[in-house]
Amino acid sequence: DCDVMDKAAWAAANPALSEFRSLSELESFAEQASRMPSKENSFRWLYLNQRIDASSPFISRGVWTACGAAPAEIDGPVYAGLDLSSVSDLTAFVAMSPRDGVWQVHPQFWLPGDGLREKAKSDRVPYDVWHKGGFLNTTPGPTIDYEFVGQFLWDFCQAHDVRKIAFDRWGYNHLKPILSRLGFSDDQLDGDTAIFHPFGQGFQSMSPALMTLEADLLNRRIAHGGHPVLTMCAQNAIVRMDPAGNRKLDKAKSHGR
Repeated sequence: DCDVMDKAAWAAANPALSEFRSLSELESFAEQASRMPSKENSFRWLYLNQRIDASSPFISRGVWTACGAAPAEIDGPVYAGLDLSSVSDLTAFVAMSPRDGVWQVHPQFWLPGDGLREKAKSDRVPYDVWHKGGFLNTTPGPTIDYEFVGQFLWDFCQAHDVRKIAFDRWGYNHLKPILSRLGFSDDQLDGDTAIFHPFGQGFQSMSPALMTLEADLLNRRIAHGGHPVLTMCAQNAIVRMDPAGNRKLDKAKSHGR
């Protein structure tokens, strides 16, 4: 449980430090590991002789916390991501709007209302507490009702200058007829100029997106306000790397929900 910058731990794990183990090399790697979660596991394994989890979190707790400033109200163009869940899991909509070079982050989350407390116990996540605190929305019944999600999207787009909503293709075919019925035009739902934009979950699409997001987090160009549900999602985001060094999020390896 030592900090990666703990010099006493460096010496304890490296008896030859400053003899044939370079102190400057170790210090340089430790500084990278303190900033980049993708480097931390390697540092603990190679330099501190620790057993580590083979899966790497996308971003460290320290970097995430450093971007915890309260977001300003949306006042400008909005870009968002929509992740539609299966019948009983978390559906997410995260809107970001730039102000003074910083992305102001405003998330919304949904779970089925029925059985919320039982789900909180089984997942060991305080969904019921977050719902009471206004951080988590619920839909009636035991499954996610896309009607409520669609109505939120319609109202949100009427109130704000929404430029793009990137979505995972999974589940969109069920949502699209609802959006059309609520008033979204065909041009808004499909095509190059549409608001709704499909976004692949493979290495080709995700790797450059993760690189950009990581840079914004490290340079504190994001203000997320410490939203507890979003923080849980960030802490559970695990990256997978291909032989070429490209990265994507790997749901199969994510810790918890």
